[in-house]
Amino acid sequence: MSRHARGTRAFPALALILGSLLPAASLAAQETPTGTADLAFLHVHVVDVKQGRVIPDQTVLVRDGEIANVATTATSEAPSAAVTIDASGMWMIPGLWDMHAHLRANGLPAWVGTDWIMPLLLAHGVTGVRDMASDCDDPSQGPVCLERMRDWQARIESGDLLGPRILALSSFPLNPPWDYQVTEEQARQAVAMLDERGHAHIKIYHRLTPEALGWLVDEAASRGLDAWGHVPLRMTAAEAADAGFRSVEHARDFLFDCYPGSAAFRASARSQDAPIDEMRAMVESHDPVQCEAEFRALVGNGTAYVPTHLTRRMEAFAGDSSFRHDPRARYVPGFVLEAWKQDADRVVARDSTTAGRAAYLRFYEKGLEITGAAQRAGVRVLVGTDGGDSYVFPGSAVHDELAELVKAGLSPAEALRAATWSAAEFLGLTARHGSVDPGKRADLVLLSANPLDDIENVRRIEAVVFRGRLLDRDRLDGLLRQAESTAARPLEGTDTKKN
Repeated sequence: MSRHARGTRAFPALALILGSLLPAASLAAQETPTGTADLAFLHVHVVDVKQGRVIPDQTVLVRDGEIANVATTATSEAPSAAVTIDASGMWMIPGLWDMHAHLRANGLPAWVGTDWIMPLLLAHGVTGVRDMASDCDDPSQGPVCLERMRDWQARIESGDLLGPRILALSSFPLNPPWDYQVTEEQARQAVAMLDERGHAHIKIYHRLTPEALGWLVDEAASRGLDAWGHVPLRMTAAEAADAGFRSVEHARDFLFDCYPGSAAFRASARSQDAPIDEMRAMVESHDPVQCEAEFRALVGNGTAYVPTHLTRRMEAFAGDSSFRHDPRARYVPGFVLEAWKQDADRVVARDSTTAGRAAYLRFYEKGLEITGAAQRAGVRVLVGTDGGDSYVFPGSAVHDELAELVKAGLSPAEALRAATWSAAEFLGLTARHGSVDPGKRADLVLLSANPLDDIENVRRIEAVVFRGRLLDRDRLDGLLRQAESTAARPLEGTDTKKN
């Protein structure tokens, strides 16, 4: 599932028209026939992600899949619950969301999503995802296209399938071939086709002309559809925001936009992979004033920014043996890992010299610096991983990206908000998600250390509560074992219709 395996699809003309917390009770003993039981967590420190503070010694009551009450333990009545957990010395946060995830890829079997990616996400406290390419522009790219994704979405909500909530489904990328002349009629008909198919969110890609993008976004807005994705190469992130983009994906666009050669580069580039010399110029001639104008456009239009720093980190460290031999590789199917290795080889082959590798490293580091500046300028930064891309490990990549944001200059509280409250705000879901408050869905993570002290503490997961169902450390370890076992499954000869 590298960027090359997923592909930058040429949008054909046809498509344009168309540790156990409960040693005394097992998980099975806690479950009712619906899979949930009332839960009461005593003496837990609740992390208020909206304000960036800890509220100590709370009792959190979970009932019927929702947070029924949150109150100070010392002053609240003893709760009546089927299961009571002494959570002394633990911190509770809302479930983490990955706002740039991929649960499918063209041609891969359904079990890659359900038996590999989903267990890894939940095992790492990721309870919600925005899927960024949920459909096929050609049925032959199946077996997982929009219909299967909708089925997964419904089955997860009903409790029939154990996986994170699929909060938003994006169309396949709208990406006509270079020099293909898209007419206004074709652009509007493409949006109409996606609307009829049931898409609420349209993914834009890099080969669209500004004129075609304008028609697409205008038609989408008239139908109540969102547009987000890659900034077309022929326009800046600010121009995309002005045109109606809801979110800009990937940090590289601000490097493209914030140096004196930006206009010339955008006028001539035919790839999102800038030449090495141009990458050096983007870093060495970086102009913060140009970036400030970009940030103002995003803030003024309410456009979010999802930097996915892990994708640039891979390019920076593609030639590093220790980076490639991450112990998490045991959770990755062999054919996926092989695609990752080939992708890394291609990156290194572009310039394997010491100077070339240094250019990639500085490009990645400048992206981090720009994200810190964007946060300080008031841009809404969200956590997204591009999970499944090369050396972006589903699930734990969210922890990695949180660490990247802190490296970029965000505080641990700001980074955590980007994966919880800010994400829920962006999707208009704060009434039911994004914080530990009464009336919210009981999607929660229990940590053994305070994430506001050190963002790395998000890795110290003791339990996950999902849809009101307790997944203790033993169950989470079981999900990891399931993913590891699935990773040994061959690509050929599998039953792709199983799920």
